[in-house]
Amino acid sequence: NNLYMNGPEIFNFTIKAVPKVVSETLEKNNTNLEDIDYIIFHQANKYMNDYLRKKINIPKDKFYLNLLHTGNTVSATIPIAIKDCLDNNIIKKGDKVLLVGFGVGYSWGGTIVII
Repeated sequence: NNLYMNGPEIFNFTIKAVPKVVSETLEKNNTNLEDIDYIIFHQANKYMNDYLRKKINIPKDKFYLNLLHTGNTVSATIPIAIKDCLDNNIIKKGDKVLLVGFGVGYSWGGTIVII
């Protein structure tokens, strides 16, 4: 009757899956990281997202991190992040934004949207 999450196993899965989904998403869209205006990942936890940002070589000023304000809101993290970025003029109409989600059931995915 208990819910258990194996944190280290999830971390190891994520640090392998997310860089791959980033490169595959960029490749499928015939673009590169330099052409992306902003990047929003699922807001899992600060340590993991910082680790991934550094591993993928994403500049800090192009990477959304707002866990201290909102926490991990599960499947709502990316829509909340987009709204926050729009409200605070972090992203604007015409910006190319890379979105990467990962989580429940070892699932992951990425897409690029034009705001």
